[in-house]
Amino acid sequence: TPLTPETIIGSLAVGQTEGTVTIMFTDVEGSTRLLSTRGFTESHEIMRAYETIIDEKVAEHAGRRIKGLGDGFMISFGSVRHGVECALDIQRSIVEYSKQNPDRKVKVRIGLNTGEVVEEAGDIFGAAVNVAARVAGKARGGEILVSDVVRQLVGPVSEMTFDYRGRYKLKGFPDRWRLHQVTPGEIKEAPRALPSGDGFVGREQERLDIRMLLDRATTGSGGMLFITGAPGIGASRLASEVAGEAASKGWVVLTGRCMEHDGAPYAPFREVLATAVAGGSSKALHDAAGGNGPLLSQLMPSLRQKVRGMPPHSEVGADKLREQLFRAVFDFLTDMQGKKPLLVVLDDLQWADEATLLLLRDLAERVGGSHMVVIGTYWDSELDSARPFSSVLSRLLRRRRAQRITLGPLLDRDVERIVAGLAETLLTPVQLMGIQAATEGNPLFVEQSTLYMAESETMLGGSARVQASFTEEDLELAQSVRGLIGRRLERLSEPAQRMLVAAAVVGRDFDIALLEAFGELSGHELRDALEEATRGRFLVAAGPDKYRFAHDLVRKRVLAVLPLPRLQAYHLAVADTLERVYGKSAPERASEIGHHLYQAGTAADPLRTATFLNYAAKNALAVGAFEEVQRLLEAALVLLPGDSLRERAEALAMRGEAFWGLGRIDDAKAAWNGAAQRYEELGDDKAAAVIHTRLGHLETRNAKSAPNAPEPATAPAEMEA
Repeated sequence: TPLTPETIIGSLAVGQTEGTVTIMFTDVEGSTRLLSTRGFTESHEIMRAYETIIDEKVAEHAGRRIKGLGDGFMISFGSVRHGVECALDIQRSIVEYSKQNPDRKVKVRIGLNTGEVVEEAGDIFGAAVNVAARVAGKARGGEILVSDVVRQLVGPVSEMTFDYRGRYKLKGFPDRWRLHQVTPGEIKEAPRALPSGDGFVGREQERLDIRMLLDRATTGSGGMLFITGAPGIGASRLASEVAGEAASKGWVVLTGRCMEHDGAPYAPFREVLATAVAGGSSKALHDAAGGNGPLLSQLMPSLRQKVRGMPPHSEVGADKLREQLFRAVFDFLTDMQGKKPLLVVLDDLQWADEATLLLLRDLAERVGGSHMVVIGTYWDSELDSARPFSSVLSRLLRRRRAQRITLGPLLDRDVERIVAGLAETLLTPVQLMGIQAATEGNPLFVEQSTLYMAESETMLGGSARVQASFTEEDLELAQSVRGLIGRRLERLSEPAQRMLVAAAVVGRDFDIALLEAFGELSGHELRDALEEATRGRFLVAAGPDKYRFAHDLVRKRVLAVLPLPRLQAYHLAVADTLERVYGKSAPERASEIGHHLYQAGTAADPLRTATFLNYAAKNALAVGAFEEVQRLLEAALVLLPGDSLRERAEALAMRGEAFWGLGRIDDAKAAWNGAAQRYEELGDDKAAAVIHTRLGHLETRNAKSAPNAPEPATAPAEMEA
């Protein structure tokens, strides 16, 4: 019961004590029903067994049982971690008891909070106690929920995992509380990309070919390999299997993924490098980065956080930036792998930006004499002249700097193995043949077809109307995996559909906290929607409090049904949320925010959109992504009002720098002259003088290089062998 200031003061006056403790509440789910269905004697025996487990585990973890509360208990601990460990042990023991006594199964919900309490006559009081009771009330049978303060005080430990569940309104408290579910760390398994009976099927010859490539790399003959096929054919899954096998053999494995639209330049390599930084010691990182630390930290800011005393970034001429950066990346990865071979996996290269592809080309020239293998995946159906990866791939294959494996359909026996792992009901031969024929051995198509049938009342839903042949509607749907995904999405609850729309606008990967901040759903409703979408294999867990669409075709299908005005409104709402969440660091994440503002179209303020595009261009310029700079600034200059002279001057100055990096000297001069003119109109003589100095420097360098025309300074990999 909440205490008034008067009662607290009065109680202290008669000898109460105060302190910070961790409070646990336990409660048996359905205890009232237990008495009515089992009778007094049996229900009493069940509750006695439950009480015995509580007392044993509390004693083991140095806790103190304060009092009983009907079918529950209030317990205190002097150590936060002891309290959480005790809760985990209680749940393990309850599960074991239920297994040994299947007729007497019982489920317990547990909630914990830490805070200041007042103790009197063996009982404890205070707001922290009330919060713990409310947290327990939000849990389900078999669950442990803890407040955010408990999560923070326990810190990162491998023995337990905290999954963010949402912000909850607790009765009697005005603010919402962040709650987390606790599970034993050892049972948190990485999700399988393809949920089949034994995890992975087929591709024996392809795996053998890749093993040979990896074996050569261990002797100092590294290489590059591309795995391709139709969307859903399993290229990413095969790469994941290879990565897992390599890691088990002692390889260092680093992975990254390309984004279709909203990724920053070098997005997959940023992931690769960030993972390397996260796993390295401060000394190892300092030695690997060497004098290139300030430059590399532009791609991986976490490097500066882990390496103390790193000097500030020194300016490198745009015409030399890429060459120095690309060499630094290769040297860093080589040094970080030490004596172990290194496997770098890059997913979805069909969406790679120009900067990523130039760095990829540079690596292709260097890995031959290393212990490094780079494996990339892409959809061959997405390659056309508009995709920059198409020409890069052709060049690397032609010059034998890379190999390629094209995945074909799975064999019928492999399709049967996938179906057997998915279907709860045994399929008839006719049904199995129908899936094999309709899906043409595409694993994603097989999965979606089987799940669709399993969810259909007229087919494999377990009803008496299970049939052995396809209806006309089923045959029509079977012509398109997108159609099957769409029909299955329609069967989801309305909250789950709303959640997926918001998540799809955010991107293929998203975290719960961002969705919570977005405000489409929250609390139990958001958690239930995530669980429903995960059960349906539309989403997979991608880490603590993070999710990913199981396949990008799922995300595309979710977005396909949105009318343009609604889609633009969603993009604007996501941009607003991101800017609010990132706060002062928003300019550093300008590529992400600018993408959503640009996609919001006329729903967003043009000046705001242009401002973030300019921020993103500045960030891209710092890492030599000159093509991205040009793309961003072209859009920004169109959106900027004519009287925004300073913003236009800054955009033209950056444009000139990017042209210089690309070796387009005349274009650089024109852009810089335009920038100088606008600075002069503003009366900013200092900024204009800087531009004129650059022009003079460019003229001097150009004169020294005459009569030879300057080479485009894009990347070392562009020079022919």
